[in-house]
Amino acid sequence: MKSKITNDILWIKKLCYSSIFINENKLHAVYDRYNELTCKQWLLLAVLQAFDNPDLSTLASAMGCSRQNVKKLALQLEKLELITLSKGVIDQRSLIVKKTKKGEDYTKKMEAITDDVHNAIFKEFSEEEIYLYYNLTNKISNGISNLEQYFKKTK
Repeated sequence: MKSKITNDILWIKKLCYSSIFINENKLHAVYDRYNELTCKQWLLLAVLQAFDNPDLSTLASAMGCSRQNVKKLALQLEKLELITLSKGVIDQRSLIVKKTKKGEDYTKKMEAITDDVHNAIFKEFSEEEIYLYYNLTNKISNGISNLEQYFKKTK
């Protein structure tokens, strides 16, 4: 059967757009199959590294998802004793997230394999292509902001 796919720019855009979701699904499947935490749980721990005592809303913003989603992940990590959740001092409604000793140990264990993981993912890339991919990823992020503005205008 002959494929509908051509070198037409409209098809290429469709393929690029759908590949974002397909690659995300593949990455999650591979990560989840071989690790004790899910990809999303790992991401929460990784993002947590960038902040001092963040609340759930701060983490949600940094991860690009809802506070409810982050709370669900945080409760799972709390059950695994990798983090603790405590009420905020200033705002009692906020939940502050802190890594436990076990969480710190897990993070160090994962940092030990980070270079190998990145090397596996980017094995087929030249250094120049990695920089190009980084710049293009930033443009995709801006495009997502444009998409949000588009949807806000159409509602």
